[in-house]
Amino acid sequence: MRFFGPFLSGNSLTTASFLVQRSLRGRILILCLPLLALALLVFFFFSWRVLESSVNHIVARNAQFQSHAISQTLTQILAEARNHLLLLASGELDQATMARRLKYRGRLEKAQYREVAFIGLTAESKYLFLNCGGEIIVVPPEVALNTVYGPFHNIGANQFPGRVNVAQPVEVSYTLLPVSDSLQSVTFQVLRFSTAVHDAEGHFQGVLILSLDLSALRTALSTFSSAGTDSEGNAPGSPIRSLFFDKDGWMLFQSEGDPADEQDKPLRTDAVRGGFRGDFGRPGFGQAFRPGPEYLNYWNMVLDVQNGRSGRFTMPESGYLWGDGQMRLDGVSYVPVNLPTENENSKSVIGGVAVLDSSFTLMHAGTQIIGIHACCFFIALALLGGGLWLLAGTANRQLHILAKELESRNQQESLDPLTMPPMPQELEKIKNAANVLLERLRGAVEHNLFRQAQTTANSLREPADNLPDPEDVPSHGLVGNSPSMRHLQMQMRKAAPSAADVLIAGETGTGKELVSEYIHRLSPRAHGPFITINCGALDEGLLMDTLFGHVKGAFTEAKAARKGAFLAADGGTLMLDEVGNAAPKVQQALLRALSTRRIRPLGADYDVSFNTRIIAATNAKIGDEAMVGRFREDLYYRLAIITIHTPPLNQRKEDIPMLLVHFLSEIVHNGGPGMPKSMPKVSRGALVKLMEYNWPGNVRELKNCVTNALTFCEGGILLAEDIRIGSELSVPLKHPQSIPQTGKPAEQRPEREFPESTAAGGPDEISSLNAVPEGKLNPRQRRLLPHIVAQGGVSRHEYQALSGENISARTALYDLQAFVSVGILSKEGRGPALRYVPARKEAQIQIRPPRSVAA
Repeated sequence: MRFFGPFLSGNSLTTASFLVQRSLRGRILILCLPLLALALLVFFFFSWRVLESSVNHIVARNAQFQSHAISQTLTQILAEARNHLLLLASGELDQATMARRLKYRGRLEKAQYREVAFIGLTAESKYLFLNCGGEIIVVPPEVALNTVYGPFHNIGANQFPGRVNVAQPVEVSYTLLPVSDSLQSVTFQVLRFSTAVHDAEGHFQGVLILSLDLSALRTALSTFSSAGTDSEGNAPGSPIRSLFFDKDGWMLFQSEGDPADEQDKPLRTDAVRGGFRGDFGRPGFGQAFRPGPEYLNYWNMVLDVQNGRSGRFTMPESGYLWGDGQMRLDGVSYVPVNLPTENENSKSVIGGVAVLDSSFTLMHAGTQIIGIHACCFFIALALLGGGLWLLAGTANRQLHILAKELESRNQQESLDPLTMPPMPQELEKIKNAANVLLERLRGAVEHNLFRQAQTTANSLREPADNLPDPEDVPSHGLVGNSPSMRHLQMQMRKAAPSAADVLIAGETGTGKELVSEYIHRLSPRAHGPFITINCGALDEGLLMDTLFGHVKGAFTEAKAARKGAFLAADGGTLMLDEVGNAAPKVQQALLRALSTRRIRPLGADYDVSFNTRIIAATNAKIGDEAMVGRFREDLYYRLAIITIHTPPLNQRKEDIPMLLVHFLSEIVHNGGPGMPKSMPKVSRGALVKLMEYNWPGNVRELKNCVTNALTFCEGGILLAEDIRIGSELSVPLKHPQSIPQTGKPAEQRPEREFPESTAAGGPDEISSLNAVPEGKLNPRQRRLLPHIVAQGGVSRHEYQALSGENISARTALYDLQAFVSVGILSKEGRGPALRYVPARKEAQIQIRPPRSVAA
């Protein structure tokens, strides 16, 4: 709610104003809302507990009802099979009559009875019929006797008149039976019912066996659990799954998907036995599974079923409800499956049914109830809060406006006073106190900025203390200790002993000629000559003559023979600088010379061999130019046997301090007009300026920059304003000139940088200024000084606006402090009222122009 926005925003000023300025209506709102929320929470808590108990009881009753319904259905199927067996036993039992009776009893197919067998007293009276999809098949006696777990084996004892015995479920397979005009093998999982047959005199005639297909029981089991299941029986929409187990605890089969589609599916227990460890496969029933004795919940359920008791267990406080907890269940309901005996008061336990409920009905209902309670809670809270909100609206809106103004000042880092429409008396006090605090903060910030600018200015004018000692810097050759330079030196040392030609590639000013000399000095040819030819500085004819020479009389001016560079450098090294600029004819001649190691002087009809190592240098990417046809590709591969790249200066800026000391020492040592006699110190600002520049001209540009800076350096230290780099070189230094008071009109005097200053203070005012030492003021300060003098002083804000360069507050304070340090301006006032005025109003200041800067 907006009412609590200022209170919870975390801003100290907003929080303080909120707590102090609360009216009676505000206090009522703060007090009533928590009390109402507490009362509603207590009511919802107790109502939830009552509803939880009721829903839990209903869920348990529903699960028990479903499990009893399944048990009743299975019991009816078993009772029907028992009655069918007794009905068959009461009629004629000879094989022909029994076959005829089976043929016309469609009920057998409907009830899924698979086997009808009679075991008489003689071998001729034994027979076995199979029901395969409604087709009655007579099984030969030898096949029936040889079938493992067939009906002729393990008939069992206790065969009394009128009594039906039920055997353990078994899986039986018959091989090579004539089914549908072909020999096939069939497999059934059946539950066998048997009864003794006696004649009218009570003499024992044999045992009649009827086998019930267990898929019939599974169909009934799945009917109660199939809503929403998929074709795999995974029941994505149904949270109920059922399990049938025998009285010994063996899991026999589980419920599947749609009962209409499960006729051909095998019996399985993979879904319900997940998370259990135990015995897999019982003799006579390979799909059966019995969990280990450590699963107490399961075996307590089996024990209750053996004793004819039903029940339900839910999630325990510790441990798992079912197995190792892989199946998340809400509860398990179980009930025994009984078969009525000849004694109507007793029943025989066949097995049990367990219904696994993963619906979490209580959890879903609880979520809905909590949602309803939450809606009611917030609606009631909003109604009461809305009423109180109307009472406290006016004061809160004013407080919100004040808080928003303070937050805006904080985000914009602004310390300007709050300008707001009239507010209630209490809020006006807060606003006035905030303005006083902002005023003090503004003064403190400006004072801090001034001190920081003063400290920074003084620090940047101090000598840098991280420059190397001149004794540690090489006086010649390659200078630098960066990783790229160490890698370059390693490449040169490896390339020097080789006799192969070398290609040196790099930007202009990176020291390619120094690299060539270094390789020559380290090579076995160091005793020989080292000659450098700039291929880009000579035209085609002159370059051909320079490289290959000529014989006497080769042309009109050829008064004497000339060796050429290839022969002049015999036994040494020839460097071809800017080889990428050579004309195509020169490139062809170079390719022939490098291929044959022989040259033909101009006008000669013979070849001369040479023993010269070639080092080519280029600032162009001749590899790319060779690909587009601007440079001979075969010549490129002849030259690039060993390629060395010289790193640009912007990739090894850590070498700038060492290069700076090297060039300062070199320039001072060589001396010259206008140069200092001793090496000056370097300020931190100058070093920072050199390190921040990108140096497109590389080391050559750095050397020229140092030479230019030494020309204008004064006072024995090299300052940042002495260094002119980049775009600064294209802007000429302009300074106000000392104008004699000749009384001439303003338009006849020399043009100055500030012609408008004559309108403010007049030419005489500028002409009578005291001298300012050169190098103490930067160009911006020299440009703005006449304006400051003309208007009698400036503040820091006025100086920023007057500069027109969008400079920062720190830079403005730095410039103004520099004026104060040289005695041009002085400070008046404190805090926001601080101004910088001329040191003596009657004194005038003259700026002495510097020496002209060489381009």
